[in-house]
Amino acid sequence: MRNIFSAIIMFFSSFGSTQALNKVSVSSKEASALLLKETAIVVLDVRTSDEFKQGHLKGAVNIDILKSNATTKLDSLNHETTYLVYCRSGHRSGMAVKQMVKSKFKMVYEMKDGFMGWTGNKLPVVK
Repeated sequence: MRNIFSAIIMFFSSFGSTQALNKVSVSSKEASALLLKETAIVVLDVRTSDEFKQGHLKGAVNIDILKSNATTKLDSLNHETTYLVYCRSGHRSGMAVKQMVKSKFKMVYEMKDGFMGWTGNKLPVVK
């Protein structure tokens, strides 16, 4: 009986840890280190196309989260890929990440200080 009870607790606690593992908040400095270490991460810029054209992270894909088709575009992405999501300051990336978690993406990093944090730390930008 004790083994069954332990197994049930482990089973239900694994749901919480699985959920927590698919979204991680990082700073721009942590994101930079992560991108150097993990080359398979897809960088997702959720700012407007005008903001994107003014400068973005190397290799970033742009999906404007404020457009009406943003959810459809996000859902069309490979859910098994790991993503780093950012916007200007952290608000819009939060909206995108919330949708990605809801859609059960495997792994999403959210850069909380956004592009402002990235440029403030003098990290490399592509124009």
